[in-house]
Amino acid sequence: VRKLSEEERAWWASVPPYETNDEILRDFEKGALMKIEDDGNLKLIMRFSNQELEDWQPYLSEGAAALLREVGERWREKMKAAGLPDDIRLAVTSLVRTKKYQEKLIAAGKLAMPDSPHTKGQSFDLDGCGYYIEDSVVNPRQCENYQEIYKPLVHQILKEVLEEMKNEDLLHYIQEHENTTSKCFHATRNPDYSFSENV
Repeated sequence: VRKLSEEERAWWASVPPYETNDEILRDFEKGALMKIEDDGNLKLIMRFSNQELEDWQPYLSEGAAALLREVGERWREKMKAAGLPDDIRLAVTSLVRTKKYQEKLIAAGKLAMPDSPHTKGQSFDLDGCGYYIEDSVVNPRQCENYQEIYKPLVHQILKEVLEEMKNEDLLHYIQEHENTTSKCFHATRNPDYSFSENV
């Protein structure tokens, strides 16, 4: 992960991380961070709505928020072209993180770098083997009938979209925990591109 994330970490090396949730909330109030909410393409996992889980803050920088929506829109277009149902939504699993929470992840042996753009509101993670059908979860961690109902094309299309956007120099992405039930797509905005006009 250290090697794979070199480019994105270099992009944001000069930006200080968020030390506390208070800093995150202050930047949200100032308009530097946007609150991420469910839409027709994306749904935040339940942890984001649990007020007791302070490590799960539903915010991204303005540009990263617009990038996330752009990913969702491009994915939806390809989903429609493939004839897949329009009630499927991608599961958003991680957004901004404090430096302290990042340190907890590292101490627990998770795939996390101390200078991750997550700590600067520039990265987001999407479940790589799960999604929602309306509000119902489809993933290998919670569904007994997962193998019967899961549609691999959902994530094949997502990877195609991320690859296209990477080739357009809009983002960098990594597939984490591949071939496990925790697989996810980690994506980071390229600072040379502004998406603020889409917000």
